[in-house]
Amino acid sequence: MFKIYCTKCGEKLADGSKFCTKCGTPVTTEAKPESTVVERFEKDAHLQEHWIKRVVAYVIDSIIVSIATGVLAILALVPFFMLNPARFINNTNFQFAVGGLSVIYFIIAETSYGTTIGKNLMGLKVVTTANRKISIEKAFIRNISKVIPGLPILDVIGGLIASTDLHQKYSDKIANTTVISITDSDKT
Repeated sequence: MFKIYCTKCGEKLADGSKFCTKCGTPVTTEAKPESTVVERFEKDAHLQEHWIKRVVAYVIDSIIVSIATGVLAILALVPFFMLNPARFINNTNFQFAVGGLSVIYFIIAETSYGTTIGKNLMGLKVVTTANRKISIEKAFIRNISKVIPGLPILDVIGGLIASTDLHQKYSDKIANTTVISITDSDKT
């Protein structure tokens, strides 16, 4: 059985649909096989907007975490730097400190408020696939990739390849979570 998508906006259609529930375009009678991820992104402006918002939110949150980590590092490490400055040149511990603090920040924000500062500014929130508040365990699963630089990109790519729901990164799929528009959550 093929999955059918709207030829105009790329929305996945229910079996037997006569019109697209998203854009109202009449459904053609010819069945087409499922589009590739790239084709679906090209057709679906809503999906493009969703991921642009998620990337901008992540950049905002990363800046916040980096500043906080930098301030903490300066306060904590100045005495050690004064004793041995050469030890801190090319030190990769800062990257892992940012990653660890990032995971803690995302877990606390998403379990307490359902959103982070960046997501909130972009009108997004994290919920379970059943549209409920996420638990600490789910928040940990969906954010653990942020510990190591570069893993969040692989997390997104893995999710886009492995999931039929292109709103989920791979760790969202494992945790049964997703990121939705705050206005979408008000409708439910």
